[in-house]
Amino acid sequence: MTSQTNRTVKKILSTKDLFGNKPTNVKKKYRRHEKGLELYDKMTFDERLMRLTYVSEIYPKGILLTGDMEFVFTFGETKDCYVNGHFISTIMLAQSFIEKIFFDFFIKSNLEKQAKAGLDSMIKYARQNQIINSLILDKIDSLRLKRNPFTHPKDWNYPHNLSNRIQKNKTQPHEQLEKDATEAIQVMFYLTSHKL
Repeated sequence: MTSQTNRTVKKILSTKDLFGNKPTNVKKKYRRHEKGLELYDKMTFDERLMRLTYVSEIYPKGILLTGDMEFVFTFGETKDCYVNGHFISTIMLAQSFIEKIFFDFFIKSNLEKQAKAGLDSMIKYARQNQIINSLILDKIDSLRLKRNPFTHPKDWNYPHNLSNRIQKNKTQPHEQLEKDATEAIQVMFYLTSHKL
């Protein structure tokens, strides 16, 4: 074992599970998982490279994110999730980031009541009062509706759940999620580089 492996195994041995139990057979499991991860890296490399290249093309140029740590880290993690093919996480984190942008915009516009009512209310208010571009509102509302069944229990007939959308769009689940995540990252990057 390399010194890095030894340090990692020692770190794992020093951690405990939820109930305070120490892990067992760490060295054996470590080697098995290491091989599995190397295989996964090889199998997914081209797809991840393609997404990373796409992200580098649409990434907002010259931005400097400021704000609380949750805001800043959500942005980076959303991008990383997308590149690594974690599409549900991308959708959920992108909406979280977008909602923070909307909240900030509404607070700065002296619309605290609407800001605290949530994203759906902010979208409706912005649409009624024409204070944000309707195309942006449509994209964000679509993202919100697609995210909802991952966050809230929904009936089987909810039109925006993944099962209904793959049937309607005649796509595979993974394809549909990648399409949704791509749209989410596009909207997030756009809002990062443009004022509402």
